[in-house]
Amino acid sequence: MSFELLKTGRRFFLLVLSTLVAAPYRALAKRLAKGPLVYLTWRSDPTSTLVVNWMDGDGGSNDYVLYRRLAAKPGSRWTLARGFKHPFADQKKRIIHHVELRGLEPDTVYIFTIRSQGPTRGGRYFKFRTLPRVLPSNFRFVTGGDMMHSRKKLDAMNQRAAQLNPWFALLGGDLAYADANKNNVAKWDDWLESWMINSVRKSDGCLIPMVVAIGNHEVSGGTGKKPKDAKYFYSLFPLPAKRSFYVLDIGNYMSLIILDSDLTERVEGEQTTWLGQVLAKRAGKVPFIFPCYHKPAYGTAKPPNGTNDSSKDPLAKKIIKNWCPLFDKYRVTAVFENDHHTYKRTHPLRANRIDRKKGILYLGDGCWGVDTRAVPKPGELWYLAKAESKRHLICVTIQNGKPFYVAYEADGKVIDQHA
Repeated sequence: MSFELLKTGRRFFLLVLSTLVAAPYRALAKRLAKGPLVYLTWRSDPTSTLVVNWMDGDGGSNDYVLYRRLAAKPGSRWTLARGFKHPFADQKKRIIHHVELRGLEPDTVYIFTIRSQGPTRGGRYFKFRTLPRVLPSNFRFVTGGDMMHSRKKLDAMNQRAAQLNPWFALLGGDLAYADANKNNVAKWDDWLESWMINSVRKSDGCLIPMVVAIGNHEVSGGTGKKPKDAKYFYSLFPLPAKRSFYVLDIGNYMSLIILDSDLTERVEGEQTTWLGQVLAKRAGKVPFIFPCYHKPAYGTAKPPNGTNDSSKDPLAKKIIKNWCPLFDKYRVTAVFENDHHTYKRTHPLRANRIDRKKGILYLGDGCWGVDTRAVPKPGELWYLAKAESKRHLICVTIQNGKPFYVAYEADGKVIDQHA
């Protein structure tokens, strides 16, 4: 082979390599050139506060949110809120901005824009709605996890969520399937873009806020790790108490208890002690209490070797030993689990047995936008009342003081319903 041919081959190899390396950054620049990726969360009372978050590529932009009530009279004053920003973990080309709005009116639609000190012609405006302070006669939210094996599947289920007009979405982990891996970080861009575009309430055009739990695909190495091993998750979400287990109280009628199923915090010890204290404080005072976490106690599709019973898994046994007795003692409303890529509804359970009078439903099992797994045959697993190998979200409606659960496929077909 001639020297000139070798040089030509080397130049071609370097050209291809530079193209491959540059491609993700070109894709990022193209996406963020469309505008920031905006998403809404909470750190405290959802009836009077909101956190506006966005990802962009502009470290020099202002951390401002300009907002006012949608129903305000023309010419009414806007309010300017300031926040802070930081790189998206180790991704210097991605900047995350957080601005918390306080002193909002309950059950009120607001309009807002970001990065500007004053109204701008041609600027992009979004809407959100604060939650009601008193439980209305018909209150609705959606829940699910394991969200994105493909953008197409994610988009379809996000659109279904929007059609249901929920007040918020309770998301149980494995959000973007990025595994805290810098080579997968663009999946977060995809996930955020899909949520911003598709998860918009059809009734009023408001963005749907999210309440998030951590999953194993947010963590480098899966279970048994530390917060530093989930750097993108912790960078993206300004969590209450800055940790993966927390409680979010909505008025005096609902508490969402978000738990970490041995991913970056241990099930036993500090987290279980905290859970008992949180439940004891709300018992008899808050009518609707919903724990949510990723790895299930009563799963459907990942039994340990030699058994078809997923509750025999070592982690499941740890949850059953530490958390489930507290759920029983303080009579939580229902428990949301994820991870297994199926739909499930258990029989009412108490003390690790079926109890049709005082038992608690465990619903899941995390199949928002992922490939499904096989489920046990009817009657094969003692705790399962219903199981399907179908993608879904669960819509929870509190109607006239009682919870009603409906599992929907992306096209609106009902998989299961239970009152």
